[in-house]
Amino acid sequence: MVLVFRELLGILDRLFEKRRWLLSQLKVFEEKYKIKTSDFLDKWRRGEIPEPEDSEIHGDFMIWEGLAEDLKRVEEEISRYISGERNVENP
Repeated sequence: MVLVFRELLGILDRLFEKRRWLLSQLKVFEEKYKIKTSDFLDKWRRGEIPEPEDSEIHGDFMIWEGLAEDLKRVEEEISRYISGERNVENP
């Protein structure tokens, strides 16, 4: 039981560390483009932000969207472990 608990803490620690890193990366884009990630995603996906011709900006937007998707997946995984839906013995 203690080993399972330690393993679970290790998994959650890694997930929370990844979450912190993702949030820090998202903040870079939010500051650079002066828009919150959630607002960027809504406007980008609805086509309210046109696809940029500048390849650097386009690349930023693609990375930004990917980081936001990664954050969503990490937060869902954290939630599954905390709720007990997912556990160490049955990941």
